[in-house]
Amino acid sequence: MSLLINYTKSIAKIINMSNLDTDSIKIAVALRSARSALGISQQELADLLDVSKITVARVETLEAPLKASIYLRAIKLLAERGVEVDALSSETLVINIQPNAIESALARLQNSEMRRSDRKKSS
Repeated sequence: MSLLINYTKSIAKIINMSNLDTDSIKIAVALRSARSALGISQQELADLLDVSKITVARVETLEAPLKASIYLRAIKLLAERGVEVDALSSETLVINIQPNAIESALARLQNSEMRRSDRKKSS
C-alpha cells in the first residue's frame, strides 16, 4: 500500500494570484512534500543533491527556479528512497510514497539523536 497525494487544478488559482508558472510551483511543492515524507531536512536534501541549503530553500519558497539537471537528480534520488514524483507530465502533481519510505521516515522521527539540538531532551 502506498500513500498517494494529488495536487490538482487548484494550483492554477494560485498561479493567477502570482506571476509564477505552474511547473515552478509544482516542483516547489513536490520537493518540500517529498522531503517531508522522507523526514529529511533541507540541508540533508542539499547534501544529497550536491547543492547548497540556500538553493533548496529558495526553490521551495519560489524565490529561484531549479535547474533541470538538479531536478532530474532529485527525482531519481527520491525514487531510490521510495518517493516517486511526477510534477511535469500533466496539470496534476502526483507524489507516490512507498511503504519503505514511510517506515524510514518513522524511524528517523523516532530517533532522538536526529532531532535538532534545541529539541533533544536533557538526560
